[in-house]
Amino acid sequence: MNILNTIKDNDPVERAYRDEYNHCFLSFCAFICMLKNKKLNLPNIFLIMLQDDTIRSIFKEMCDIDTDYEALKKFLEYDATLHKSKYIKNFLDQNELTFN
Repeated sequence: MNILNTIKDNDPVERAYRDEYNHCFLSFCAFICMLKNKKLNLPNIFLIMLQDDTIRSIFKEMCDIDTDYEALKKFLEYDATLHKSKYIKNFLDQNELTFN
């Protein structure tokens, strides 16, 4: 597994993809902060994306993601502690989510 990570880290295409994705991800987060006119943390941005199909579609378009599941997975890959947020837990407990 270590060898594969070393190869990926030194692969210029992989690095370019990772850098481009990180730029798109952070640009989306900045966009949401401007849209809501607040300085938001990542759990709140994730919650907004869970609640709003249009916002989720914008994220998928910006980051070239095909499914809602993959979009939510990308957030959890960026910050694996999102599931610990009490606001996200409360929202998930109170709502039955269906994604396309």
